[in-house]
Amino acid sequence: MNKFKLAALVTATLVSSASFAASETFDANVTAAADASIANSTAIDFGTVQVASGSVCTMDDAGAVTGACDASAAEIALGQVDVTGLLPNTGVTVELTFSAGTNVTFVPSFDINNAAAASDGHASADGAISVTTDGSGSDLLIDVYGQLTVNNTLTPGADETAPYTVEVLFQ
Repeated sequence: MNKFKLAALVTATLVSSASFAASETFDANVTAAADASIANSTAIDFGTVQVASGSVCTMDDAGAVTGACDASAAEIALGQVDVTGLLPNTGVTVELTFSAGTNVTFVPSFDINNAAAASDGHASADGAISVTTDGSGSDLLIDVYGQLTVNNTLTPGADETAPYTVEVLFQ
């Protein structure tokens, strides 16, 4: 029994007399990345569409329209959205979503240009494309096209709009 008491006393003495040679606290530093900026550099425009409810006009990835619309209208324009302020070699996911407008619904399709290594993919309605930015963090150029459907009979000559949202998420 005395050997155990002696061993416990020696251990307690060694533990209580131990001290650090030195201790120092350091900081880990980081700078939060700024949010990317999204700008609608060219608004998508289907030109002139027929007024009847149920009319459908489709734009392809080259900006050509077919269906219940005037394919020769001068104002037809493929949409282009620019995403700037991206970090180099960083994964991002781009998603376009839509909701019905009052009289028309636009269901977007899109592709991404200027991403690294053949990531110019195509996505449609509520679709997403994941890409990696190039080594200099160049802007992403998103081509927007898709299908426009007339929900309610339109007033001739009236301008109509349907909203869509572009979301860019860092991976």
